[in-house]
Amino acid sequence: MSSKRMSLALKYMQAAKEMDFSTIMAMRSPSCTHLFHPSSLGVRPPIDNATYEANLVRFKDIISGFPMTIKETLEDEKKNQIMIWAEGGQSWFPEAKDPGFSEEEWNFTREYIFILSLDESGEKIERMVEFVDTKATEQLRLLLARAQENVK
Repeated sequence: MSSKRMSLALKYMQAAKEMDFSTIMAMRSPSCTHLFHPSSLGVRPPIDNATYEANLVRFKDIISGFPMTIKETLEDEKKNQIMIWAEGGQSWFPEAKDPGFSEEEWNFTREYIFILSLDESGEKIERMVEFVDTKATEQLRLLLARAQENVK
């Protein structure tokens, strides 16, 4: 039987796959913060919901989804947290891609670790820590910039 934490984590992963902004934002508590790590990417302060949503919206014309495969999960009942180790990538809209990069470069896979800390009800994400694949994130930044130029 799936726990409430696991159900929430799976719902989040499905919403990310589909770029379902309204579901993603509805899953976050009003005071939810999001941190990106490792710090080798540059130290960033936690971001609030408004900033997080603005970041998602930036991708709406270039990325159709973030399909990921969960490799492992770990629940901590005492801390009301769930950790997800996943791999995947982004699905680009065709007009976002150009032949300046190969299909393999556009469609590479990255690894992530998400730590979701839930509110007391277990129904909202209060804090999310997202560890990203540092090397692959640098490639993703290049592709995002390129894709945004392609759809202008």
